Amino acid sequence: MITGLIQPKKWKKFFAVGLAAVVAVVGTTCVVLRTAPHLSDELDATARVAAGFILPDGAAQTLLQTEEQPDTAMEQSEESAAAEPSSASSAPESSLESSVSKAEKTNKTWSGKPYPIEELVLQNGGVQYGSIFVKNENDYTAIDIEEELSKTPDLSIQKDGTPQVLLYHTHTMEAYLEEESDTFYSDMETRTRDESKSVVAVGDAIAKRLEAAGIGVIHDKTIHDEQYNGSYNRSAETIEENLEKYPTIQVTIDVHRDAMTAQNGTRYKPTVTINGKKAAQIMIISGCDDDGTLGFPDWEYNLRLALRLQQAGTEIDPHFVRPLLFGPHIYNENSTHNSLLVEFGTEVNTVEEAVYSGELFGDALVSVLDQFTA
Repeated sequence: MITGLIQPKKWKKFFAVGLAAVVAVVGTTCVVLRTAPHLSDELDATARVAAGFILPDGAAQTLLQTEEQPDTAMEQSEESAAAEPSSASSAPESSLESSVSKAEKTNKTWSGKPYPIEELVLQNGGVQYGSIFVKNENDYTAIDIEEELSKTPDLSIQKDGTPQVLLYHTHTMEAYLEEESDTFYSDMETRTRDESKSVVAVGDAIAKRLEAAGIGVIHDKTIHDEQYNGSYNRSAETIEENLEKYPTIQVTIDVHRDAMTAQNGTRYKPTVTINGKKAAQIMIISGCDDDGTLGFPDWEYNLRLALRLQQAGTEIDPHFVRPLLFGPHIYNENSTHNSLLVEFGTEVNTVEEAVYSGELFGDALVSVLDQFTA
């Protein structure tokens, strides 16, 4: 049944008994899979990963340990208080510096532990309205997709050469593979200062599409993640500097890339073929002040833009965009009424695939902004 109402996670508590039974079944299945690897091999990778979007909380984790926004999740504490987060998933600074040094090697012979890379399409997760899928991570906040789509975003785009869009990167050194591979080695680069191999290249692709459409854009390439902790505080300063210098900016987009790793170390590569060419799937993240403790007013305006972008993305290809992630996060989305975070592929997508996605997303963004040109 197609519905436009996204219900919060809290409703699950009313069905605890039923969900417990489902989890028990899934748990039993997982035991079988772990003790009979040949059965697991026969499962379609897409189905296993997609389970993370539809199974009760915790059940899917026994099938797949997936980090939908691993970098942003590390620093959630920065959103509610300007405190440095402490997380077991945060890599120590020394290891990050080591990773960067590896990214700058000219010798591309990898000697680390090998892990398989599985290509898949993530789709049909969360709640559906038409071509749109939204995954609601809130406990209390429900929205009506149809109603939100009927509301006008706070946009009045000028095509007079003045900057309207700010592109930036909280984790500027997030990198992609240089070429397609079916194996990921543990010493492969996942971070780099080389802008041609990182999310910066994706930002460049988006910027070119906006400029070609006559929409003014600032692409700020400041590196905020020399140290991971504090990245969001530093990128917030970059946003404020740009908004002060260019007060005409109406849209800010934080361009990231994702990472998804199975329990056995398999890396997942969300990819879709569009017009005969591979593109990295993207995921739009729109935050919400679920219980009123984040100090994040007017989050609804971001959601209005996010839903329209989600819809425009599915018009390019039904599988181009993963389900929109709607949850209790800020991620500097309180900067303007039109601030979003977008993930482009994972660390095992190629630069070419991610850049192509940037071009496609740029087209989607132009199509939306053109609707609100003054």
